[in-house]
Amino acid sequence: MRITSEFSLLALLGHPVQHSLSPLFQNAALQKLGLPYVYLAFDVAPDDLKDALYGLKALGFRGANLTVPHKELAVNFMDSLHEHAALLEAVNTVVNENGKLVGYNTDVIGFMKALHKNGAQLEGREVLLLGAGGAARAVACALNEVKVTRIWVANRSWERARLFLEWSRKALTCPVESLSWTSLFEQPDKEPTFREIYAIINATALGLKGEEIPLPWGYLSGLHWVIDLVYGKKGTPLVKKAEEKNIRNFDGRDMLIFQGAESFRLFTGHQAPLDVMFGALES
Repeated sequence: MRITSEFSLLALLGHPVQHSLSPLFQNAALQKLGLPYVYLAFDVAPDDLKDALYGLKALGFRGANLTVPHKELAVNFMDSLHEHAALLEAVNTVVNENGKLVGYNTDVIGFMKALHKNGAQLEGREVLLLGAGGAARAVACALNEVKVTRIWVANRSWERARLFLEWSRKALTCPVESLSWTSLFEQPDKEPTFREIYAIINATALGLKGEEIPLPWGYLSGLHWVIDLVYGKKGTPLVKKAEEKNIRNFDGRDMLIFQGAESFRLFTGHQAPLDVMFGALES
């Protein structure tokens, strides 16, 4: 496709972004439909996010996706927030509407479609959620909608976990309780609740660099699902460990595609060609 001055720009802002597959599948979809857009990734430090977002507006970018660690901070720089973004207090998609930045969150629908695609039925179950950032809020919102009975949240920073609990009591109807990160990994014998956990969802960045999450597998006797929002070309350490233990699992690729497809629709007004997006990742 020949790029001309009539093309509009789309962006991914994150820190880091080198690992991201979003430009690969977004550009494949844009080219398939012959749409005049180019999707580029930019590594933006948190202190520079405000300038980057206002720069997108000044340069006439059509929009941007936001990834770690920008989703919550970006709320402060939006001219308006759409429904899920306002509920989650987190933005992963920004659309430039005639010079106004409108914040959306497509992670909720992306996660719910990933659950459905993989056949993960979590209604009436207890779930352990690792992480307390913007992605974790989206997952919790989806879990609330599919009617899990309880969400346990564990986060390395207690302050972020506390803020997550405060948010959940305003935004969700299902019970949300905290687990100590220390007790989860160092003193699992003191947490009898582990036996009731049906699914574990990693919404932290752990695994991006190949780190293992040393879960107390021996205490998780009721565990049926392991879901990692992190993704990798050959799977993540967490899903590989789940495979070894014959626990059903999937990584973040499906959610990445489904939330990206919804962003694509918001940017372009066209339904995304999912087969092209999934094909771009598989190739």
